Amino acid sequence: MKNNFLLFIFSFCFILSAFSQKVISLHPLFTEQDAILLTKADGKWNVSDFDMDISIHKAGDNFYFLKYGTGNNSSTFEAVFVKINDEYYLDMAGTLPTNLGDYDYRKSFIPGHTIFKTMISNDTMHLLELNYAWFYNYVINNKYLSYEWIDNAMLLTSKTDELKSFFVAYTNDKDFFKDGLTLLKKQENTETEKAVKEPLIANKGINNNFQQCQPEFPFTEGWLGGDGDVSVPISSTQTLFIFSDTYVGKKNQKRRMEEGMKMVSNTVAIETCLPHGKTEVHYFWNNMYSDNPEPIFKSFTERYRYWVNDAFIHKGNLYVLLVKVASKEAMAPGDLFSFSLPGFTLAKISNPLDIPIQWKIELIPLPGFANPLKGLQARIILDNYLYFFISRNDKTQHLVRKNLDFIDNPEKSFEYYALDKTWKTGINTDDMDTLINGFRSNTVNYHSDIRKWVMVCDIRFLDNKINIRTAPELTGPWSDEKVVYECPEVTEGSDAYSKFNFCYLPRECIQNYDSKTHTMLITYDISNSSYSEINSNEKIYTPKIIKLSLKDYVNR
Repeated sequence: MKNNFLLFIFSFCFILSAFSQKVISLHPLFTEQDAILLTKADGKWNVSDFDMDISIHKAGDNFYFLKYGTGNNSSTFEAVFVKINDEYYLDMAGTLPTNLGDYDYRKSFIPGHTIFKTMISNDTMHLLELNYAWFYNYVINNKYLSYEWIDNAMLLTSKTDELKSFFVAYTNDKDFFKDGLTLLKKQENTETEKAVKEPLIANKGINNNFQQCQPEFPFTEGWLGGDGDVSVPISSTQTLFIFSDTYVGKKNQKRRMEEGMKMVSNTVAIETCLPHGKTEVHYFWNNMYSDNPEPIFKSFTERYRYWVNDAFIHKGNLYVLLVKVASKEAMAPGDLFSFSLPGFTLAKISNPLDIPIQWKIELIPLPGFANPLKGLQARIILDNYLYFFISRNDKTQHLVRKNLDFIDNPEKSFEYYALDKTWKTGINTDDMDTLINGFRSNTVNYHSDIRKWVMVCDIRFLDNKINIRTAPELTGPWSDEKVVYECPEVTEGSDAYSKFNFCYLPRECIQNYDSKTHTMLITYDISNSSYSEINSNEKIYTPKIIKLSLKDYVNR
């Protein structure tokens, strides 16, 4: 066991003044649903009063990196813009280099959030900082505000919702902010930027022909097991498998028990069908075989990492639905699941036929969705629309869609299927038609041979049943769940059973569907609450493959 570190407030302040007499927040002014892209802020800026250049460039899906300084004296901040009552604010928190100490060491520092009111006009940006004198007088007069003193600075300790409400109430007070910095935008070489964004490969032939080989997930090339297993056919003989949390090791490592195993939040495999039903597999992640392995889809922040929910090809681009995975607040002792799912991102890969470590990845925010109230699940492409089933608290399922012509534009809203059976703009959960009263789904595919949509439902925690539903139309009516398989790993009496096992995430591999025999192929995952049992049993935390018949649904 590593020693527990004391937590210190590691406040990152901007260049306006010394640390004394500043107002800093322990919590951010934004949630994942509030963060916005302010494209006018992107670029290089000059602070004439300090003769200093600052760069602000998009980093993750809905935030920026703000950098200044050079060499060993450079500083990097996560910069997030939020709009409150038609006013823009900038929330900045400093970042620590990933090569500074180990994970426990870096986590012992809690970043403070420095907040500025932001006004941009043409090529000028004004940043107004919180006025220490106003806040000091406010608390001295015995008015309510959660705070602590940190040396000569005030640390606000109100939670995000309370902080936003406080700003709404007082931001128009005359002295709430004081003069800060004026930044002047510098001209950049747009031709160079355009060249960088050009795709390496465009519109190569991609189809969904039936693949006769069966997927395999051997421990090879340092890949030691993963879950999620989203599959995307890229030709008649090749499939991309994209995994979520994955154990990885050294190049020739074949066992988890060997020294060097680590976990990354996502990896990719390319499976190729060979003659006589054989399969060739190659795995990929960033910084392979190093002491610092990284996922293919990086979040560029320590606030969350990415798991994979679904993926599809459109106009030669690969789109991957990513779910943000953050630490759970107020985690109960002994809680098995230490994570929360605060939002979603859509990754666009313009060169999906290159090897994954060379992918050009653009992260597109998906505002308006978050688990558990509005969790995006199964994805469908139909009539130039991208559809998602969304699960409300895992109890009801609803349908939203977006025109694929606007899939790259986060400002274009989704539509929802409403109670009056029409499509309406926006996301209004109170007016959504409930298509299914039941558990969330993982894949929905149309099977023309039986003329039905087939939904593969997720497995309830500690249950052993894989269920499917069918419907003639996406909007229903959907059948009741039908049990099509019982997972032996969680079925008492089975040789594969362990009381600590749990199964989850069954997904159909549509590229392996045999319409002649009406046979579908499904992968599902197994994990275990005992870390030692996962390490010692290679059959756990490795995707399972099963085949199921849809003959019962033919001509119904």
